[in-house]
Parts: sequence; C-alpha cells; structure tokens
Amino acid sequence: MESVKNVLARLRELVTVDGGAPQADVAEQERLATALLLAELARADYHIDEAEETTITGLLAEHFELDAAQTQELLAQAQYHAGGAVSLYDYVQTLNDRLDYPGRCKMVEMLWRVAYADGHLDKYEEHELRKIAGLLYVEDADFIHAKLKVIGAAS
Repeated sequence: MESVKNVLARLRELVTVDGGAPQADVAEQERLATALLLAELARADYHIDEAEETTITGLLAEHFELDAAQTQELLAQAQYHAGGAVSLYDYVQTLNDRLDYPGRCKMVEMLWRVAYADGHLDKYEEHELRKIAGLLYVEDADFIHAKLKVIGAAS
C-alpha cells in the first residue's frame, strides 16, 4: 500500500511542473475544484444516490459547457484527487482565488442543488455545505438565500 507521503508527492507532481508553475491552466483547476467539492458534498452522508450523481453531472456540464465525455473525465479526475486529498482547503482556495463573490455564491447554490437532489436534506451534507460556504467567505444571508432558492425551485 502506498504511503500518504508518496500519494501527496504524486499529487504535487500532477499539479505542478519545474519551479512550481501550474501545469494545468487556471480554468482546469477551477473545474477540478468545483467537481471535487460537489462530489465530496454528495459523499458527506456516506451515500451517493443516482439523483445526486445526475445533478452533479448536469451542473458540471451546464456550468462549464462540457459534453458528456468531458464531464465524465472531469468527474474521474475529481474522484482520483479526492482519494488522495488530505483536506478540501486547497480546492476551496483555488475557487477563492478564481471566483468573485457572486461566483462563490453560485458555487454554494450548486452545492445546495447536490445536497437537495434526492429531496432530502441530510444533516451531514448541510454541515459540510456550511463549512465549505464559510471557507468560501459566503455570508450567512447569501448561504440561506441559496438554500431557499434551491428548495423553492424543487417544490
């Protein structure tokens, strides 16, 4: 079994080249961070159902204008990176660096769509979503507004 240290070293190699310059372009990093956070939120309750998978796929395809093959490739990359991720901080930081405030609010809305995809709001998913929203520096009022927007749209 590969040690955590080796996995982290491999991840660093995938993300950087000589001198620490980003290998993947900024847009690719944003797509990966978004996909990873959506997938991690769905896993927060230790069960990913078909509605959540469909919602994640649809959100990524629509938001980034990806075809089905590109979306599946992005999800595969996100799952690969999630397996070796020690924390979500680097992925959240990527979004903080890349997105303006309305963009971060849109990210929180996307997360709410995943959390509520199955028509049930699990306490673990809501806790994880609140944590991510805090790391994205989204104000409580906008956090609640996004929640009500998603729940209202589902009614």
